[in-house]
Amino acid sequence: MKKRIGIANLLIMVIAISIPIVIADQYLRFARFPRNNTRIMLLSGGRLDSSGSGIRRYTPNSSLRHSAVYGEVLEYSYVFKTDRNGFRVTYECNAGSAASNLVAITGDSFTEGQGSNISWTERIQKQLCDQGYNSINASVAGYGVEEMKDSLDYAHENLGAKRAIVAIIFDDIYRPRTPMTSNLTCSMYESRRCGDSVTWWHHPEEFTPKDLIAFASSKYDVGILPVLRDLKSKSKSYLKQLIGYKDYSSDVNSKLINRSISAMESIASRYGAKNVSLIILPTKYERNLEGSPEDKTRWSTDLRTFLNSLHKDISVKDLRNCPLDARHFFRIDGHPNEKGHKQLGICAST
Repeated sequence: MKKRIGIANLLIMVIAISIPIVIADQYLRFARFPRNNTRIMLLSGGRLDSSGSGIRRYTPNSSLRHSAVYGEVLEYSYVFKTDRNGFRVTYECNAGSAASNLVAITGDSFTEGQGSNISWTERIQKQLCDQGYNSINASVAGYGVEEMKDSLDYAHENLGAKRAIVAIIFDDIYRPRTPMTSNLTCSMYESRRCGDSVTWWHHPEEFTPKDLIAFASSKYDVGILPVLRDLKSKSKSYLKQLIGYKDYSSDVNSKLINRSISAMESIASRYGAKNVSLIILPTKYERNLEGSPEDKTRWSTDLRTFLNSLHKDISVKDLRNCPLDARHFFRIDGHPNEKGHKQLGICAST
């Protein structure tokens, strides 16, 4: 009898706890809370994957549409073509045998041209073409310096590239090599399911702008679970401050910077330092549109450490003073818009 009473009391307690939680969850879902205006990335016409080759590439010989939605705002949506290697075509040139005069350009989303119908590389690629050089833009969103090295390795081994241009923003020196996978639903950084990591959600090609916003809205996580996850994240952040996590974070960053330095050394060794150029691109942070003074000081120090380690024969072009302002960037997103890419192209080619 006592055992039955104990089980009954336990059930009553579970029900008493569960009912308010379920009601709260349903209410939050109905209210679409927590309201999340973070970026949802969308992709149609192909995938983004690094399986097989080990380097991140789009579906080859395809026409893809890439869009970004923030809440109810479609920040950008554009179509681009990929070549037979799975890289975005940013300029086409026919300057003879590509195997003997190919210049490989690599970088992250800023150099790929994310958000824009053009990339700033178009102008220097035209200059190279006029000088008798073919070029390939092997840049892909999310690349750090390590993965830039991987793309240049591919260009050297498989395409016969003889010269290399590496374009970075400050953040690239902290990015580790991150494998990507894809399925029918999405392309994502390797994880258990779509949405657990950085994700490009796949959608039908015929979607209208209104469809894109509605589709993106369905990918926001609402209800009590994201509230609890946010609470957990903030608690972790507070605890890290209490135990001096900054020192640990600095140590991790130092290791990543050293890996980026090693990647540049490998590029110089493969191509020959005199055949390698480094271009430093400006972001909203350099233009004082985002970021705290403390963060900027740290990033500047780390970037200087990286630059001071480069082989003396690598040419460096610093475009952080290129005259970009708020008009040259998307309002919400951190990337340059088409006007920004045109200005970057002018700065890079002069």
